[in-house]
Amino acid sequence: MTSQLLRNSLKLTTTIFLTAAIAVHYQRIQFVYYPLTAALIVVDDNDDQTWQAAGSRVFGTVVGGLVTFLVHTIAGGWAGVLLSLLIMIPVLRLCGWSSGLGTGITISVMFLMIPGYSALNWDYVFNRTLDTAVGCAVALVVGLLFWPRNRRDELRSLEAGLRTQLVQQLAAYRAWVGGEQPLPEPIQPGALGQSLERMQGLINLEQTGPAAHRLEKGRWPQRLMLWRQVGQHWVQWERLLLAVASQPAIAAPTPGNPVVRSLHNLDLLLENAGRSRLEPVAIGDWQSLAQGTNTPLLLLLALAEEQRPLEANLRTLALSSRGQR
Repeated sequence: MTSQLLRNSLKLTTTIFLTAAIAVHYQRIQFVYYPLTAALIVVDDNDDQTWQAAGSRVFGTVVGGLVTFLVHTIAGGWAGVLLSLLIMIPVLRLCGWSSGLGTGITISVMFLMIPGYSALNWDYVFNRTLDTAVGCAVALVVGLLFWPRNRRDELRSLEAGLRTQLVQQLAAYRAWVGGEQPLPEPIQPGALGQSLERMQGLINLEQTGPAAHRLEKGRWPQRLMLWRQVGQHWVQWERLLLAVASQPAIAAPTPGNPVVRSLHNLDLLLENAGRSRLEPVAIGDWQSLAQGTNTPLLLLLALAEEQRPLEANLRTLALSSRGQR
């Protein structure tokens, strides 16, 4: 049994136990299956669905009770259920509560198929709706207790993995500059995109839960946007670097080599070492490199132009994540 399956089983068991205990303790709940049915419907294996399901299905229950009460004065039995559905489905869809259709139908069937349905009154509808709301409330409380606490930790881990991946790639480039190893293969876009998509999924899940304010406090939506921009510029920057690297002596470790200084600046930004330690690279440095290596100047200037937004995004990312890890 996996930890996720065990947690979902404990969550469902706890919800049913608490709902039944409340129903038995308070004698006003005449029919225990109303809150139990509501609790079973609202509890979801996906934690992010619990809150969405609760809101829609509570309103679905209310609409189902009101529509059924009005319909029972006209028709009963299956004819009444059919008439209730013809009214209920458009109303729920119009209000955006389509996921509450299940509870609305359940309420309609239970109300109209009971013996003596003509005895329905506002008091009966109110009490049964309140009983159903008890089950929904218990499901919400238990969902809070079992809400996963490690999503932000996973976000930090994914961000650290992206940072480490880029740092290691820069280390390989520096080793190439020093003649210690051949030119490394570029990072595949899919390797970056997989982590970014996982981060997006975690942020979407967390934004629907009770800890959404902590997500905003950690600036995770902004950080993800910056990481996406870093990934886009990084892929293009590496392509240009590979084109430049085909020229002889382009990466000679001379003091004024702009390629070496560009690698150094990116490494500092990824390590959050601060802007004051960056080594400025002027256009004249690229012009001198083009003349000394017979490299097309436009190719070098394209590399320099792609370096600018990459450094800017890394600098902003360092500021946004400072003190938020």
